[in-house]
Amino acid sequence: MSLTVSLIAVLIPLLFMSDVVGRLFREFAITLAVTILVSAVVSLTLTPMMCSRILQDKKTAKQTRFYYWSEKVFNSIIASYGRTLQVVLRYRFITLLVTISTFVATVLLFLVVPKGFFPVQDTGVILGISEAPQTVSFASMAERQQKLVDILLQDPAVDNISSFIGVDGTNTTLNSGRIQINLKPLEQRGISATDVIHRLQPKLEGTEGIQLFLQPLQDLTVEDRVSRTQFQYALEDPDQTELAKYTRQMVEELARKKCSPTWPAICRTRGWAPSW
Repeated sequence: MSLTVSLIAVLIPLLFMSDVVGRLFREFAITLAVTILVSAVVSLTLTPMMCSRILQDKKTAKQTRFYYWSEKVFNSIIASYGRTLQVVLRYRFITLLVTISTFVATVLLFLVVPKGFFPVQDTGVILGISEAPQTVSFASMAERQQKLVDILLQDPAVDNISSFIGVDGTNTTLNSGRIQINLKPLEQRGISATDVIHRLQPKLEGTEGIQLFLQPLQDLTVEDRVSRTQFQYALEDPDQTELAKYTRQMVEELARKKCSPTWPAICRTRGWAPSW
C-alpha cells in the first residue's frame, strides 16, 4: 500500500503541469496512476484468492520434471548472486569508490551531454525563411531571393530547392519568403543537415539587402506556424513605452550571449526573433 501511494504521489506534479510539457505528459500521468491503482486492487483481492486456489503443498515425489529444472535454475541464480555479494562485501573500499565515481560521472555527463525538449532530426530537408527591408518591392524581393538560391545550389549537399515569395497564408508580408532545401541522401552528402547549415551560413551573410534564417525541418514540433527560428520569445505589456524599452534590452542581452564561446553553433545558425 505504501509503495502504491508513493508511486501515485510521484505522478501528481505531472497532472498539474501547464504549457506544452503538461499537454504531453498529462494523459501519460493519468494512465499510469490508474494502472498502478488497479494493480494495487488486484494485488489485494484477486491475487490472494488465486493463490489459495492454485498454490498447493504438493509432495516432492509428485512434482514434474519442469519443476525440478526450474528449481535448479532459480537455485543457481541465487547462488550466483550470493557469490557476487560476498565479493562486494569483501572489497568494501573498492565498492564505495566505484559508487562515488559513478555518481561523479553521472553529474559530469548531466552537465556535458546536450539536452533539449526534442532532439534535432535530420530529415534531409532544411527550411529557410528570408527577410528583406519592409520597403522592398516584389521585383526586388524576387531578385534578392534568387541570389540566395544561386548560393544554395552551389553547395554539394543540396539536391534541389523550392522558393516562394509573395503574400499568402504563410507569408504575411511581401518582404518575407520561404526556401525549402532538399538535401541529397545522407550517404552521399556525408554530413548532417545541421553541419550543412553551418557551412552555408557564412556564404549567405554576404548577400546584400536580405537575410536567410535556416533550420532543419522536423517531423515532430510543438508549433503550428512557420517561423524564422527554432526559438521565439513573446513579450507582452499594456504599456507600449515600457514594452519597447525592455524588448530592446532583451534583444541586446540575447545578442551578447548567443555569440559567447559556450554557444558557437547558435551564434552561427540561429537568429532570435522576439515578437510583441
